[in-house]
Amino acid sequence: MKLNDLRPDSAELRDLHWLRLGYLLTFVLLAVRLAYLASGRIELSEDEAYQWHWSKHLALSYYSKPPMIAYTQFLGTTLWGDNAFGVRFFSPIIAAILSLLLLRFVARELNGRAACCLIAAISVTPLMAVGATLLTVDPLSVLFWTAALLAGWRAMERDSLALWAWTGVWMGLGFLSKYTELFQLACWAIFFALWPPARRHLRKPGPWLALAINLLALVPVYLWNRDHGWATAVHLQDRAGLTSAWQFTLRYCNDFLAGELLLLNPVFLVASLWAGIAFWRRFRERPLWLYLFSMGFPLFLGYWLYTFRTRVLPNWIAPAVLPMFLLMVFYWDARWREGCRRVRGWLIAGLLVTLPIVVLIHESKLAQKIAGRPLPEPIDPITRVRGWSEMARLVGLEREKLQAEGKPVFIIGAHYGVTSLISFYLPEARAAVTTEPFVFYQSTDHPDNQFYFWENYGQRKGQNAIYARLMRINSPDAQPPERLRAEFATITDLGRREVFDQGRVIHAIQLFACRELH
Repeated sequence: MKLNDLRPDSAELRDLHWLRLGYLLTFVLLAVRLAYLASGRIELSEDEAYQWHWSKHLALSYYSKPPMIAYTQFLGTTLWGDNAFGVRFFSPIIAAILSLLLLRFVARELNGRAACCLIAAISVTPLMAVGATLLTVDPLSVLFWTAALLAGWRAMERDSLALWAWTGVWMGLGFLSKYTELFQLACWAIFFALWPPARRHLRKPGPWLALAINLLALVPVYLWNRDHGWATAVHLQDRAGLTSAWQFTLRYCNDFLAGELLLLNPVFLVASLWAGIAFWRRFRERPLWLYLFSMGFPLFLGYWLYTFRTRVLPNWIAPAVLPMFLLMVFYWDARWREGCRRVRGWLIAGLLVTLPIVVLIHESKLAQKIAGRPLPEPIDPITRVRGWSEMARLVGLEREKLQAEGKPVFIIGAHYGVTSLISFYLPEARAAVTTEPFVFYQSTDHPDNQFYFWENYGQRKGQNAIYARLMRINSPDAQPPERLRAEFATITDLGRREVFDQGRVIHAIQLFACRELH
């Protein structure tokens, strides 16, 4: 036996090194992201603080979203306390789990080099980088959509009832994270329609077991809505623009495409769309490519078409990103092996073009160090996650002044975001959020957010309040709403308070002293 016979093939060894590099990149990014969150360089966003409120009132569902985000934040804050790190702890964890799932899948179906390149591409894609730091419903939605995608493919490969059951579990958890998961059922239907050989599975119990498990996830949302006047259905109709007559418009299409080019990396988005068109010439030879197309592109294209009716936010397509990137990697790896050497240059360009954006998303103060001036407030992404503790402190000071008159004082927020941020960043409000809250959303006759279903300030008759409204920095002062005027004997405008960062105003809040609640 020759010594060379004991050595692994050089190509296999290189592939193993690429795979190990992918694992190393995954764990380095996890450590860096956790350290970044622990540093406290950024504060909560409005939605994170709002959903932290939900985690203090666990329920079967909520006004605008399913319950998984509340359960996840509850677990994170149980482990680490009611702080920003506890709220966001699972976001980097989810990103790392996704990377490991994709590494194993691509390495098995393709090769280690392609798997490592995919992880690198995801890490410099702004939308995915934000999802690896902030904890909203999107990271959970992407995780379970992708897990269902991978489990579903293995279920068809192995004809495994257990894997079909896991597919249903992941899809059910996806629905409990975000209602977008319902579109994945349509994606399955599209795949079965486009690939006749896969329809044989429909004559077996596997897909129907997955569907039954998925439908079970609708039960808690149904029960909550049944008991709360179908508030979610009304909200989703309004959010989707279904309450107004349809009129064809182009005004939202350009905004959507510009947002996706920025958030998904222009090189990788174009490469994905190219792959989604070009692969049809050979899709009969590669059913996996057709499966990946079916699991991502219909969602992306569906939302793009919907922009001709109403505004579509760029993050709505988040679950489609990884299936689209997977097809991109499979297609362009095949082109590379066919001799298209330009693929390497495009990959490098894609890694470099949005890397500065990803860096600035995490630390925009670098712009001042490099250019000598900070980014303008409207385009600085960090302003949305800075200055809130100072804003809450300013509101707390005015509350203390009003308390000196001898009556209890509570706080009213004009928006669910400012209400939630004050509750989180005012220490005494955070401590009392589940016992005797004194920060409330302004009263309404109908539900327009989750605060409507919790305790309000109606039982505090005779007490005083501070009314807080976030303002656009250059906007004129506003008058308090008529409903608030009717609720109190007198209302005094206290003017606006400004929050500064790097010598510029990043937030402005207008305050009112409200005396003697009727």
